[in-house]
Amino acid sequence: MKFRRPKLRRLAGPAGRASWGLADQALSSLSNLAVGLVVARSSTVSDFGVYALAFGGYTIALNVSRAVATEPLAVRHSGERTPDWERAVRASTATALLAGFLAMLVGLGIAAFPGVPSKGVLVAFAVTMPGLLLQDAWRWAFFVVGEGQKALVNDLIWLLTMLVIFGGLYLTDTASAFTLTFAWGLGAVIAALAGRFQAGISPRRQLIREWLRRNWDLTPKYMGEMLAVSGTIQVYMLGITAAAGLAATAGIRGAQVLLGPVNVLNQGIRMISVPEAARALRHSYRRLWLVGLVISLGVGAGALAWGAVFLLLPDVVGRQLLGPGVWAQAHTVLIPVILLQALGASNAGAFAILRALAAATRGLRVRLISSVILITFGVGGAVLADAEGAAWGLAAASFCTLLLWWNEANRAIAAHRRTTPTPTT
Repeated sequence: MKFRRPKLRRLAGPAGRASWGLADQALSSLSNLAVGLVVARSSTVSDFGVYALAFGGYTIALNVSRAVATEPLAVRHSGERTPDWERAVRASTATALLAGFLAMLVGLGIAAFPGVPSKGVLVAFAVTMPGLLLQDAWRWAFFVVGEGQKALVNDLIWLLTMLVIFGGLYLTDTASAFTLTFAWGLGAVIAALAGRFQAGISPRRQLIREWLRRNWDLTPKYMGEMLAVSGTIQVYMLGITAAAGLAATAGIRGAQVLLGPVNVLNQGIRMISVPEAARALRHSYRRLWLVGLVISLGVGAGALAWGAVFLLLPDVVGRQLLGPGVWAQAHTVLIPVILLQALGASNAGAFAILRALAAATRGLRVRLISSVILITFGVGGAVLADAEGAAWGLAAASFCTLLLWWNEANRAIAAHRRTTPTPTT
């Protein structure tokens, strides 16, 4: 009997790319988890609340960069290394770098306002923002051509650099919220420089205008989506802070830090899900649907499993990881935050389907409706029952938005089927 090597290669391809995506995101999320834990242990509850808000600002900048730079790259240039890919990467990385400098100016402007607490943390985020966004752009560039191993090496450079600097800070007794946050960002800057040599090409600022013009049919809608999701998080966190205080914000963010591996699974899958969904669409609508369903079920189940681990662990583990003050706040909201993370992660498959179909308007509509629901439920819950009310409100809102995502994905497939009876090969 002959060994059917081609079929195994077809099976191994998506699985192999997914494995690289998960491994890479594990390192990236480990960096975020490490800085969150050390800052929580090295600052007051109020200072950690400010860090949580600053991290939300970084998330906004990251999502804007992805909307204008890396999402169009994944949708339109997934496949093999070609001259067209190289030109697109030069343009997209330059666009991400520009977004980083603009975010830096905004962050420094906010820090300059009188009365702003923990300015050092804001400055640390701001000055390293160009490197943070460029490093993320290199990762996407590697994944769209199936070179996930290079993204893994790049994130390993970030993590090791950060850990070396952390060690130096603790040895010299200079660890603080500012220095630890700056060390985290500096690691990303060094990794971003390494990414240029891994790719063998450099960002080219002269291509930014061409890139924006060529992708203008997608980027405004992607921008609206990304601003909706990250801006929503920032708005409801600010609303919860106003209604229930910084301690409530610190508790929710502390619980999210503990659930960092959920983001490993979620972001790792999302990074490879759009290219995989685009490949599935070229085969059939049925395969596209199955890819989306498997993605969502896998990420959702993984999120619930990790959350269950922390529910079973003794309190002493949480106190050791977050410090007594932050853990006291996080422990009360752990169950609803687990549900929030798991339900939110479970829209990954529907998200990939909409991206593969280039259904940007539908995705934007879901984001905007979801924003209203999340802000209303989250802030409303904080007004009614402080931190616990806010967390349960957000969990309920996340369930509603999951239903919206999959409803829109179903409608997008049906609409695409009517206009394109057979997928383009």
